[in-house]
Amino acid sequence: MKIKYTVVFIVGLILCSPSIALGIHNTTSESYNYSTSSSQNFKTYATGLLPGGPSLPQGKYFTGRTPSYWDWRDATYSGITGDWTTEIKDQGNCGSCYAFGSLAALEAVMKIHSNNPDLSVDLSEQFMVSCGQEWVSGIFGCGGAFVSPTFEFIEEYGAIPESCFPYVSGGSGYEPSCSDKCGNWQDLVIQIDDWHTIAEDIESIKNALIQYGPLSTTMTVYSDFYSYPGGVYEHSGDEETNHIVAIVGYDDSLSCWICKNSWGDDWGEDGWFRIAYGNCRIEEDTIYFEYTDQTEPFVNVKMHRIKMIGDIEGILEFGADWSYRISVFDGEEWIDQINDDYATNDDDHTEDVLHRFSIYTPEPEITIKVWDRDILSGDDLADVSGYEGGGADNDISDRRGAIFHGYYDVVENELIEIDTVIVEGDFYTTSGTYPPDNGDNPDQENDAKVWFDISDNYEPPIPELNVVGQLSSEVRVGTAHHHLGTFIVENIGIDPHGWSESYLDWEISQVPEWGQHWEFEPNGGFDLASGESVSVEVYVDAPAEEDEFEGTIEVRNSKDHSDLAEIPVLLKTPLFYKGFLWHLFEFLKDVLQKYIQSSFILKVLDVLLTLS
Repeated sequence: MKIKYTVVFIVGLILCSPSIALGIHNTTSESYNYSTSSSQNFKTYATGLLPGGPSLPQGKYFTGRTPSYWDWRDATYSGITGDWTTEIKDQGNCGSCYAFGSLAALEAVMKIHSNNPDLSVDLSEQFMVSCGQEWVSGIFGCGGAFVSPTFEFIEEYGAIPESCFPYVSGGSGYEPSCSDKCGNWQDLVIQIDDWHTIAEDIESIKNALIQYGPLSTTMTVYSDFYSYPGGVYEHSGDEETNHIVAIVGYDDSLSCWICKNSWGDDWGEDGWFRIAYGNCRIEEDTIYFEYTDQTEPFVNVKMHRIKMIGDIEGILEFGADWSYRISVFDGEEWIDQINDDYATNDDDHTEDVLHRFSIYTPEPEITIKVWDRDILSGDDLADVSGYEGGGADNDISDRRGAIFHGYYDVVENELIEIDTVIVEGDFYTTSGTYPPDNGDNPDQENDAKVWFDISDNYEPPIPELNVVGQLSSEVRVGTAHHHLGTFIVENIGIDPHGWSESYLDWEISQVPEWGQHWEFEPNGGFDLASGESVSVEVYVDAPAEEDEFEGTIEVRNSKDHSDLAEIPVLLKTPLFYKGFLWHLFEFLKDVLQKYIQSSFILKVLDVLLTLS
């Protein structure tokens, strides 16, 4: 199959113009930057979609009433208004539009399904460029790709964060090895549920855009598109499509699509463009993603190796044909994933296969069942458990004695043993020869050994400082040990799943420069649990000057000094503070003046008012 795609790729290079086959165009800055241009400055624009290749499935039709205008850059979804797209990127001197145009749509779909337009999403195009050409026929790195293998790659291998495999091919077209991705990439994989083609129909595309989010689409790039200055682009013609972009909106008043390109934000309308309906074959191959939000916790069970111990094969069989089932109790129900074609005629087979399970408990229960497929004699259950019992010939019914059984603690990232496991290198191992079974009769028990790993995406909460309150007071100048007031310190680092807690250590890190002998009760704390709070009383010796003093008290996380908060403080220090007694004597003076008319008593009250 890969030879076939390669032949089509070479024929495309021979028959098509350079701008279509190679998808590379050099233009001076005069043609893409109209503010300060120099004919000596060059920028390379690339495309990357190859002509030919396997056809896409027949497109689906969608019906329904749609508004006359839609733009996911400023749209209201589930009552939340925001920009659901991600920032403009630049594919540079690499024919990798297939990676940028497909992932641009997926990034936005992830934000939409999280109900959070502010979610930070940045997927790795380099992953598809470098690993695609090693794993999938029809992807040729910076040499471009056919449209169908592009989405088959995402379906089979998913996407990973940009931080795991940063894009470096844009400069010279250098393609790093797939092995350069981060070591724990499988734990970071984002999977789609499916992808589908939309019918070449404007109303269907508009409906799918609103229902599913931004779409990936193919189009034909002509030479004048490289110098597109803005507005609604139009170009007639029927050349082969050679570029993949993302549709993010439409405007019926201008009869155009609103699209995201991958040529940097100094091209077009800050990296975006509008194109008239029906132009450049833009509605021909349009794809939407089905996606389930994966921010909820999950566990990965990676099968690494299965090895036969003793005889499990029949007389006429040549090697073990391994199949297995991984089952996880997710807190609500058992979920099974079966690999019925792990190995053929291979008694000792090594191949990493990842299985992902969403979970609703911090300690999911996990079982592993292995069997040998025998066409003639019947399938045989392999014994991969240290529990006593063993496997069975010509029988793969569930038997507790043969199936590995354990729990996994996602908070502590450790396996809770039920059956015996032994760690070998980076993997857990389980075997029918482990105690207490000890594999006394390996021929009859069909003993086998399994290497596997378990990981998860659960992130325990981290302590997060928050303070509540403000301090405002008035006291006579020079007052010692004045009580300014109270504020609250709380730990808002809460696990939404309720599986674990965070613990905050906090301290007073800064006080205003005015005043003396600042005192706090308490002046810090340790192990403030998630959701808990503490009241802090504040005292200070007031300044000796009459004035209004402002400042802030800074409180910080003792272990993370970037996690801090400030309490505003205002203190007024008049020469004569009109406190409670002053108001009492003033009231008495008014009463006496009105009813008693005693000059002596009034003079006494004047003295008391001054002293108060």
